[in-house]
Amino acid sequence: MQAIIAIATLLVGIAIILIGNGLLGTLLGVRGGLEGFSSAMLGLIMGVYFAGYVAGTLVVPGMIRQVGHIRIFTALASIASIATLTHGLVVHPVSWMLGRAVTGFCIVGMYIAIESWLNSKTANDSRGHVFSAYMTTTLLGLGLGQVLLLAGDVDTLFLFALASVLLSLGLVPVALTRVREPVIEDVERLGLRKLYEVSPSGVIGSLFAGLGTGALWGLGPVFASGIGLGTRGIAGFMGLTILGGILMMWPVGKLSDRFDRRLVLMWVCLSSTLAAIAALWLTRIDTGWVLLGGFLYGAVSFSVFSLAVAHTNDHVDYAQMLETTASLQLLWGSGAVVGPILAGFFMQWIGPMAFLPFLAVAALIPAIFTRYRMIVSEPVAAAEQSDYIPQFATSPVALEMYPEQVEEIEETVQDGDDEATPVSEDSTTDRS
Repeated sequence: MQAIIAIATLLVGIAIILIGNGLLGTLLGVRGGLEGFSSAMLGLIMGVYFAGYVAGTLVVPGMIRQVGHIRIFTALASIASIATLTHGLVVHPVSWMLGRAVTGFCIVGMYIAIESWLNSKTANDSRGHVFSAYMTTTLLGLGLGQVLLLAGDVDTLFLFALASVLLSLGLVPVALTRVREPVIEDVERLGLRKLYEVSPSGVIGSLFAGLGTGALWGLGPVFASGIGLGTRGIAGFMGLTILGGILMMWPVGKLSDRFDRRLVLMWVCLSSTLAAIAALWLTRIDTGWVLLGGFLYGAVSFSVFSLAVAHTNDHVDYAQMLETTASLQLLWGSGAVVGPILAGFFMQWIGPMAFLPFLAVAALIPAIFTRYRMIVSEPVAAAEQSDYIPQFATSPVALEMYPEQVEEIEETVQDGDDEATPVSEDSTTDRS
């Protein structure tokens, strides 16, 4: 508890910012529909956000090394606040695309700054508590942002201004913190080809997790509005989906530590497909029942990325886990760019109800692929599996907060274990 109190200002700062960002993402989908933006256009606008996310992951670490955490965090929060307000001042697709790209870049940059900060200033014996607190704070912040959709009329400037205020307010605790700034280290990334050779199931799982999650964040509000839900219903749908994810990430992880990780990944993906189909069926009975469908879908789908990362880490040396996770998060981000764009075009072509079948297919493909991999390759013994780490795709730096990860990497480097060699053509055994 003392460790969490010591970095409470950082957690409060990022929580406030994510409340504003969660509000903005949902607000844009609803307001865009009122302005007559097509589903295809809204999908493109939302996809651009994740393009900014990917760019920020590559660029921001170098910026932090040059000018420091507080300066970068403050600058990015200020720019994100301006971009957020601009969405309400200039309601035009081109302006929104530019604003979303800027916002995505700034948000992931703030993730990187906070996560490297928390990692550097947390003792090993407290990392587990800090990591859990940070992941919970992240999802709760995004979830609370959905509730604020009820704070005003979506067709006015008020909610955009509120989101902008929250993004500005969030930098205050960080700017005033007494926690000293760390030095951010380079995180190398494995190439896509090498990553696929190491773990085909992990690569496909991460890519399609981004595809589905990107579509959910970007077009979930558009879908809910399109089937006739009001502001309260839209906020409830998105909020309950996030709540489902929060409640089930840990239980799913415990199962994956006991059984073949691919088996759990396959069933979670298949369950996501069934949950999306169930939501479709419930919606045809009564649109209000889609809230239950959203909860069920979030309960299973939010674990897919964490399972894919954990499974991939089962096939690499401890010292390579950080770079592996960094590569998978970029892959997740790439899928998240494409997801809203594809879903938007299908919704434009078929109608809002195409959203749920899109989520179902996005989860079914990795389920089928993982089943195929289970037939053609041997599993990793449960005793040899790395620990499951519940993750939300923030930035690659987050994994460094996890205690076992740091201890194992340090031991590998210090001991010079001959078995901890870099992944290569000769040393890689594809069992995934």
